[in-house]
Amino acid sequence: MTSWLTATWQVLSDSALYFLLGLTLAGLAWVFLNEKNLSRILGKNRNQTVLRAALIGVPLPLCSCSVLPVATQLRNSGLSKGGTMSFLIATPESSIDSVLLTYSLTDPLMTLARPITAFLTATVAGLVENHFDAKTVELTPAIEVEAACGCCSTTPEIVVSWPKRVQAGLRHSFTTLIGDLAPYLMLGYILAGLAAVIFGSPVDFGAQGGWLAYLAALVVGVPLYICATSSTPLAAVLLGAGFPPGAIMVFLMVGPATNLTTLTVAKKILGFGSTVRYIIIIVVISVISGLMLDALYNTLQIEVNYQPSHAGHFQSWVDMVSGSILGLLILWHVFLRFFRSKPA
Repeated sequence: MTSWLTATWQVLSDSALYFLLGLTLAGLAWVFLNEKNLSRILGKNRNQTVLRAALIGVPLPLCSCSVLPVATQLRNSGLSKGGTMSFLIATPESSIDSVLLTYSLTDPLMTLARPITAFLTATVAGLVENHFDAKTVELTPAIEVEAACGCCSTTPEIVVSWPKRVQAGLRHSFTTLIGDLAPYLMLGYILAGLAAVIFGSPVDFGAQGGWLAYLAALVVGVPLYICATSSTPLAAVLLGAGFPPGAIMVFLMVGPATNLTTLTVAKKILGFGSTVRYIIIIVVISVISGLMLDALYNTLQIEVNYQPSHAGHFQSWVDMVSGSILGLLILWHVFLRFFRSKPA
């Protein structure tokens, strides 16, 4: 238990500074890229909409549950199936905070590969869907979808002056967004600490054994509800434990975008056939990207290993303060979500 707690704190404090920075940037991004502005920014051209939805979705700070009502609103407002599918894939698979968290826990190659893979998957899926949907002109009937995580409205209040806009964005990040992510972040860090204790030394999968890791990533990732941010600490520890980088990438891609809640909503707003294509394209592109990533690591001879920045040394005061702040934020929002008494 002591080793578990120590490992959990180690992963938390290693990643806290970059995550808090990402949370700040996410709030500022949401001032401009909220659902009230997305319809206007995405436009009406079918193929251009797919590309714009992927580009906007990659940094947008929405998790797997809070993206659903936004995507539904965009679809009901006239966004094509391809654009909607692109947005549904790119947004939960990557975000500003999850990319910075990836950088803090892994290496630059994995950090760069993550948003690129999310963009490619979303773009291919959207363009393919546009091809199949070329003869379809009717829209899906309006459907109201609430955030599966029970979070509040994701739109910051309308303000005029720039200081107030910045204040609204930061308030959005450190209340709504962190409140949305807190339970899953807690679970992600706890599992990462447990994995660090279990896999004390790297596992050698061998040339053929790597496929077992790919299969495990698909079996666990497809039905499991896990957001891009909370999956990162566990993925980083498994990467250091010897799991192939490609299998880790598959887990990071399929987990946030293919959980059962997302698939249920996708069927309602896109239809059964589109949802089947949605799953197939995510799995196929993720596996292909994973194989290419493994080949790139081997070609560049980059050593894959998660090593805490302070391993074997005293933690810096920055690590300790950042870890304490993030830990308290997570605990507070988990308390608000599950333990605070609600008025009758």
